[in-house]
Amino acid sequence: MTNSIQHIHEPLSNHNREDLTFTEPRSLRTFTPTQAVLAESAGVFHWTPEGRRLYDFSSGVLVANLGHNPRVWMNRFFHHMGYQKPAIGEFHSTNQGSAGSSQNFDCVDFFRAAPMTAYNAITPVEVLANRSLLELMKGRPGGSKMEQVMWAASGSEAVQKALWACLARDS
Repeated sequence: MTNSIQHIHEPLSNHNREDLTFTEPRSLRTFTPTQAVLAESAGVFHWTPEGRRLYDFSSGVLVANLGHNPRVWMNRFFHHMGYQKPAIGEFHSTNQGSAGSSQNFDCVDFFRAAPMTAYNAITPVEVLANRSLLELMKGRPGGSKMEQVMWAASGSEAVQKALWACLARDS
């Protein structure tokens, strides 16, 4: 296993980065020297688990260029899914500064929640999903051999990654 990236004053993020080194192969993600951990996002902002606010300069990469967690879009989505009363109006406004900051900003058309995308970053929910899946698999017959999770976006990608794993094992 490789050592995880660690940054001072980021104990929660460091824990997530460390956990990820054990639950996913390093080759699964695009390596970046920062490996940011993004707990919440709203509009053009991300927040780390420590409450640090970051601008999202990568959102256009994965078509989130309209902003993360748009309130109007989510209300319409829930309406079309058959919910009578959209839940998004219940979310707090993001018109507040980050933890320890006196800065205010206006982002009321968005709500703080998990990022819509986390390009070249980690989210705590991904780390939790890895841990949960590993725990579930290890409790099943043959699952004790399960060490890491290698996610795939499609069946074709899963087959390709399985072939790579076989080639690496037999080389």
